[in-house]
Amino acid sequence: MKHVLFRSVVATLLLFSTLVGTAWAASARSGALLNDPGLTAESEASMRKATAEKEAALGIATGGGFSILSLNKYGLQTRPVTNYRQETTYWCGPASVRQSLSFHRTDSGSSAGLPSQTTLANKIGTTSDGSSTAAMASALNSYNGVFGSVIYLASNITDTSNPYETFVNRIGTMLRSITVNATAPIILAQTKYIPRYNGVSSRHYMTVSGINDNVSPMQMRSVDPHYSSAYYGVRWENVGSTSTNGLCKACYEADRAGSNRVMAW
Repeated sequence: MKHVLFRSVVATLLLFSTLVGTAWAASARSGALLNDPGLTAESEASMRKATAEKEAALGIATGGGFSILSLNKYGLQTRPVTNYRQETTYWCGPASVRQSLSFHRTDSGSSAGLPSQTTLANKIGTTSDGSSTAAMASALNSYNGVFGSVIYLASNITDTSNPYETFVNRIGTMLRSITVNATAPIILAQTKYIPRYNGVSSRHYMTVSGINDNVSPMQMRSVDPHYSSAYYGVRWENVGSTSTNGLCKACYEADRAGSNRVMAW
């Protein structure tokens, strides 16, 4: 009788473990869409043109790609970004947008209250499958004038001649900028390439609030809105490269996997 009871308990535990694992796997996939449902040939061409124009205006690229393989020197740059825990397992997009808007509210001195994650999820069109980066950039831009200058662009990195330099220079320039076009960039990351996630794989948005290339390897400060306390928080972590684990590879691999753009900057 004891053996039967023991087997029953073990079977129940195994079933519970399977169900929890399945639930985790489902939620882990749901923060950011794999593909952008609004993507068309026209919107893709428009995005590429706008990206090339912005990079050229900032002096970090020519014709959509780098003419000289070199990185600008950024030193230590930070933005005041408030960390907000996402309120559902699939609201990392709305939470990251709210985090970025917290910088603009502080920077502009606005007395307007930040929109709730519910409001932002509705603006973005977030579903249980996640958010699209283009819709997040549009939601951010809807607050232009409310929190000073809020101008974001959704872009990829794999369509440039040097994705690593693209990634670093876009973020570094935005964090260093003292112009009215400064931003607190958002990245879409494939988390298994970020060491602190210990192999857990999900498509996940987070805000970047700092860069430090005075240290080696170079680091960026992530503001992670994850619902789990294991990942939620503000941390300095390695940038890595397209082949070495870190924020860059996490963004690069997320880009390679689907059509949803991986930077709102």
